[in-house]
Order: sequence, then structure tokens, then C-alpha cells
Amino acid sequence: MTNNDRPTKNERRQHAREVARERAEAEKRRKRRNKWFLQGGIGLGIVAVAAIIAIVVVNVNNGGTTSAAGPKNMATGAIQFTGQNGEVTPVTSKAVSASGTESAVPTEGADGSVQVTEYVDWACPVCKQFEGAYADQILDKVKSGEVTLAIHPVSILDRSYAGSRYASRAANAAMCVANYEPDKFLDVQTQFFDKQPEEGTKGLTNAEIEDLVKAGGATSSQVASCVADESFKGWVTKTTNVVLNDQSLAGAQGFGTPTIVVDGKRLDNLTDVMTAIESAAK
Repeated sequence: MTNNDRPTKNERRQHAREVARERAEAEKRRKRRNKWFLQGGIGLGIVAVAAIIAIVVVNVNNGGTTSAAGPKNMATGAIQFTGQNGEVTPVTSKAVSASGTESAVPTEGADGSVQVTEYVDWACPVCKQFEGAYADQILDKVKSGEVTLAIHPVSILDRSYAGSRYASRAANAAMCVANYEPDKFLDVQTQFFDKQPEEGTKGLTNAEIEDLVKAGGATSSQVASCVADESFKGWVTKTTNVVLNDQSLAGAQGFGTPTIVVDGKRLDNLTDVMTAIESAAK
């Protein structure tokens, strides 16, 4: 190559600017795709594909557990919240025995309030996005007494966390809090979504999970021991399998998280949640 064939300084500068512009445009497209992922309601379908795989593996994720008794305050498989005068209160219930089954319907809500049930995996990125977009609006409805909210933890995303069973351990932590300090559950859930580890990593250790639980206000030694020992390991498997086998909760590609049910009707589009609540309240 001769000197005349080499790009000039101006040409090199122009090329660098063009590369930078293309990278900036690619980043804008990526951000638009992420925004559409939630707002377009397509996240549920994508995660549901993973759930189909989870149906095959969920029975071995928590193998070796000798007891599958459930936590207190989750007789339906969910922890339920009611509200009045701006206050949100968890509904108490007895634990389900290892030989028992969870109830088919919420324990309260017959007073005309709209029943909203959320099926969530604390390791699920779309669950985090959904909570960020709608949690405050739904809780405002709970506080006014218009809505009762039930949160049903499940574990379908262990495969996304490098063999660490992070999703199952996070679900166990949810149940520990529901059992011992149910009034701290929503604050702890916020911590888990705020500090959610990226998929493809090993997630968080049990000690790190304990730290998040404490940051959410659940500081009792019972909760700490429950997290460390995975006291509800068997129930995580049991209740998740119940959900996966419930065809009323399955979409076109199977069950995925988050799944939202309003007065017994599963929503196909996550962005319809507030409209569905308003319609059901009429």
C-alpha cells in the first residue's frame, strides 16, 4: 500500500464518528426493545417458554427433602393482603401439613373487593419490571379496600442461575418471611427485586439472601435460620408443581411468570392489569 492509498486523517476521523454513531443507534434500539418488552406484553410469552422447560426439571431442583409442609399464612399457596384506611395487613392462616393440600380460593375477599393474585418468581426479570410499573398502583387499591392482593411465590428459573438453585432458594426465603414476619413481606420483596442478580450468574448465596431479608425489615432469628436451612424447600417444589399443573394458569406456551389473575380471570396482557381491576370493581 502506498501513502496515497492510506485513509487521510479526516477520513479516519469521519470513520470513527460513523462507528460511534452506529453504536449509539444500536444502544437506542436495545433500550426501545427492552421498553417494548414490558409495555407490549410480550415478556410473559417469552418467559413462558422457559416455564415449559421448568415443568420437566422442577421435580429434581429440590430433591432429597423429607418434608413438604407449608408455611403459615399461605394456606392458598399465596400470602394475601387486605387494606383499609391506608393500611395494608397480611391475612393469617394455619400452615398446610405435609400431607395436606393448599386451598383453591383466597381466604378472604368475599366483601366485594376485587381479588388480584400474582404468581411470581423472585428471580424473574419480567416480574421485576411488572412490579416496578404496577406495584404502587395495585397497593393503592389495596389500601383503599378496593382490592385484595395475593402473592404466590413459585420457582421456575433455577436453570438461569448456573446450577445454584437461586430461584428456589429465593422462593424459600419468601415463604420464611410469610411464616414468621408476614408484615415485612412486601418490603422484603422490594429488596429482592431491587437487588435481583443477573441471569447467567450464580445468583446470591444464602448469606446474601439473609442480608436482603434483613434489609427489608425481617430481622428475626427464626427467619434467618429458615433461610439458611431452607426449611420450606419441599414446599417450594410442591406448590410450584401445583401451579404448573393448573391449566387455568397456562398461556399459549405454558405457564410463565409473572402470571396475573383478576377475579379468577388470567390476564393475557400484563399491561391490562389496571384496566381489568377497574372493570371488575364496577
